[in-house]
Amino acid sequence: MDIIMPSERINTQIKRLVVAALASAVALAFSGHASAKLEVTATASAESVFQDVDSQDNGTFSFTTLSINPTVNASYQSRTFNGLWQGKLTHLERDQNDASRDDTYGEYSYSANWAPLDELLVFQASGALSYQNAQAGNFLVSDFFTNADALAKTRSNRIGVTTTISQGDWIRGTGQASYSDVASERNALNNGFALNNDTYQLSGTLANGDEAKYLIWNITGSFQNTDRAQANQGAFISRNASGFADIHFLPNWAVRVTGTHEGNQISARTDTSSLVRKFDSYGAGITYRQSTNRFISLTANTTSSDLEDDDNETFIGLDAQWALSTRTQISATYGRRFFGETASANISYNSKYFRTAFGYSEDVTNVSRLLANPENLGVFVCPANSGSIASCFQPNSLNYVPNADEQFVQITTQNLEFNDDIIIRKASNFQLGYDFSRVTIGMSFRYSEDDAIDQDRLTRTYSFGSTLAYRLGSYTNINASVNYAEITQRSDTFEGGDSENWNASLGLERTFGRSLTVSADLNYVDRSGDLLNGGGGIGNGFFGANFTDRRLTLGVTYTFD
Repeated sequence: MDIIMPSERINTQIKRLVVAALASAVALAFSGHASAKLEVTATASAESVFQDVDSQDNGTFSFTTLSINPTVNASYQSRTFNGLWQGKLTHLERDQNDASRDDTYGEYSYSANWAPLDELLVFQASGALSYQNAQAGNFLVSDFFTNADALAKTRSNRIGVTTTISQGDWIRGTGQASYSDVASERNALNNGFALNNDTYQLSGTLANGDEAKYLIWNITGSFQNTDRAQANQGAFISRNASGFADIHFLPNWAVRVTGTHEGNQISARTDTSSLVRKFDSYGAGITYRQSTNRFISLTANTTSSDLEDDDNETFIGLDAQWALSTRTQISATYGRRFFGETASANISYNSKYFRTAFGYSEDVTNVSRLLANPENLGVFVCPANSGSIASCFQPNSLNYVPNADEQFVQITTQNLEFNDDIIIRKASNFQLGYDFSRVTIGMSFRYSEDDAIDQDRLTRTYSFGSTLAYRLGSYTNINASVNYAEITQRSDTFEGGDSENWNASLGLERTFGRSLTVSADLNYVDRSGDLLNGGGGIGNGFFGANFTDRRLTLGVTYTFD
């Protein structure tokens, strides 16, 4: 049965209500708190960038760019409210012989949390306006200085409300409702894909409380509806539910019964029966449990599916969570979904100087959902106006909550190609951080596989990132970074290819007093391979698919407190 999406009039009304609710929340949060803390900082920087480019398509050329970058950061924190807004303007004046041009890019990001009733009622809002790489093949090698015309102006907003009952003796639970919208423009080359999608999401979990000794149980469910009206491809609807019950017959041993349900479908289309996937499983097994965060469960399961190849299949399921110590947590699952065997894992470790985080997941999603809910396994906490990892620190707990003017920062980001395709995404993310004495080091390893179900297109990305800050003295730092990615695309409908991308830098930074910083940086950017369009005819930008860009950047920054 097709699901009818709300009309444009209803969507407009909802957005107006969202804005009104946010305005009311901010007004209430700012009133009546004598201990509230408002901080506003600003910076102004100027850079002169000398570039020497060797392009296979356009030959060798050089040019100079003057960059002016004012930024403003405002944070507010009280007992019930914390919020952060960041704004940045980038003005470029490029001089290339007789081909000069000026460009200006405005960006912002914001986040806010308001808890008027502690955890019982929490409102969240977040969003950003930024220029992002829209093509997989240009990952790591497109910015305002290199292939700027290939960037897509992207806007995302998300508002949500969460309620949690964590102190119940017999039952505990949490529920969340959220609305998000993601929109992007076609890049300046006037090609590629423009996003314009709304997503409504409901999710919740119910579980036993502390008084339950012989029956341990958990039920989780979620519903997402993403309107893909921009491409007239119908709404993408996902339903997921899972639950288990452990019935103890010995102090640490229990019989487990478990079940899962998954449904993914597209409304308003009659030609996508292959994309309406319903998959259920149920089973029984045994659980060994020492405590809430130390258990291992093995089950034998049977599938029930509307696809004959997936119906009445048997498989072994695993659900494990084990806290080796207060500093180390491990969790993992293994089972089966409509696309075959599936697994997930999360591992985190934290010590005084060393912190790591690893995550692996498999999901049915699309780019709009990934942009609205980005994964963040950051191992460093950085000030909002930070420009270098030298000003970041390692949190002393796995459950550290950043202040209003702080944020978790990852070494690298995910590689996404802008389109409305439904993808089976398998992704791993490993982040490592070390901070001791004069040295701060961050490393990242990522893998992603995006299988576009309706387009017969597969994109794989292997990436590595590293960054280092060495403090020569109280006011002088050496900064270095090396990032590498190997991107592969295969398709039955267009020519695929491979690309190897490098982005490396080495810089010296010196601070004079509290406000003035001067810097000098060397940058090396290289792309090589035969990945020409990256799906659906998206151009590679002026530099082409094979080029080397060498830069020298001299800059000065002044901070206003």
